[in-house]
Amino acid sequence: MLCITPLQFHRRQLHVANPIEGNIRKAYGGTMSLGLKRGSLVRHVKKGLTYVGGASKGRLSLHEVATGKRIGQNFRIEDCKFLSYNSWRPRLLPTAKAEGIRLGRIR
Repeated sequence: MLCITPLQFHRRQLHVANPIEGNIRKAYGGTMSLGLKRGSLVRHVKKGLTYVGGASKGRLSLHEVATGKRIGQNFRIEDCKFLSYNSWRPRLLPTAKAEGIRLGRIR
C-alpha cells in the first residue's frame, strides 16, 4: 500500500522579528532555500536522492526521501543537482504478511 504525505513548510512569520537597520527583517521561514524550493528533489554526489529541507549560513539541509529524516545541515549547493519540484513524500506501508500478523487475528 502506498501512503502519500504532504510536506509541511514553515512560512515566513513577520511578527517574529522586528526590522533591524535599514528597515530590513531577518530571514525567517519561507519556502525558498538558496534558490531551490523546499521539498525539491536533488541528487547529492555522496548521499544520492534527497530533498531540500532548508538552508542556513549558505548551506543546505537535506532529508531522506523515504523517511523524511534529516541527513545533515551542512551540504553545499554545488554538490546537488536539481531534479524536480516536490511537495509530497511517498512511502510504502508494510503489508500484514510482512509484519508477521495473521489475517483475522490481532496480536
